[in-house]
Parts: sequence; structure tokens; C-alpha cells
Amino acid sequence: MPVKHMHIRRTTTSPEVEMDLEQGTIEISGRSLPANSEVFYERVYRWIEAYLEHPRERTIVNMRLDYLDTSSTKHFYNIFDRLSTVNERGKQVQINWHYEIGDEEMAETGKDYQSLFPMDFHFIEVKDLF
Repeated sequence: MPVKHMHIRRTTTSPEVEMDLEQGTIEISGRSLPANSEVFYERVYRWIEAYLEHPRERTIVNMRLDYLDTSSTKHFYNIFDRLSTVNERGKQVQINWHYEIGDEEMAETGKDYQSLFPMDFHFIEVKDLF
């Protein structure tokens, strides 16, 4: 039986991750440069794979990141790649990409993902991410 809710606490090097199978929501916030990104994101991949078996009609992903290292950008690519299969099955995935006012680099990172995946991206400029 899949875990319906998963929460990973934020640290100084890894983001907070909140995922709810029943609501179809994923929240990722903080900075992502974990010492062992494979181990950290493996839990996220397992949860997403379980979610993909019975996704909601609408999946909402809220991204609030102030920094991604190179290995994390690969993991977010993999996460979005998995989630894009939901769109291919006729269901909606909405990505809310929050970034701080003036952080053009993080806004561009989101736009790079938008160019790669046919999902509904919304770019939200905020004063404070968290």
C-alpha cells in the first residue's frame, strides 16, 4: 500500500518536501544541494511512482527554491519527466514556480524546465520564498 503522505524536513542543504497522494499536491521548498542527492531523491521518486499509478485529475506542484546544485537540476528533470506522463494520460499537471524578486537565475531555471516539459507552468515572483 502506497504512503499517502510524505514529509521530509528542510535542512541547510536539502529542501523540505511535502507530498500528498490524496490531494495530488507536491511542495518543494528550500535549497537543494544534498550531500548524497541520489539517496535523498530516491524517496521522492518512489512516492511519485506510487502516485502515477492513480494520479488525481489535477496535480499541483509548488516549487520554492532559492538554490539548486547541478545534481539537483538532474533530479528535478527526472521528477518533471515522470510527472509529464500524467499530462500524456489526459490529466493536468500545474507547476507553480515561485522565485524571489530579482532572482532572474532561478526564474530562468524554471523557464528551462518549461521548455522541456508540456505542463502548465506558472511563474510567481514573491518577496520571500519561505
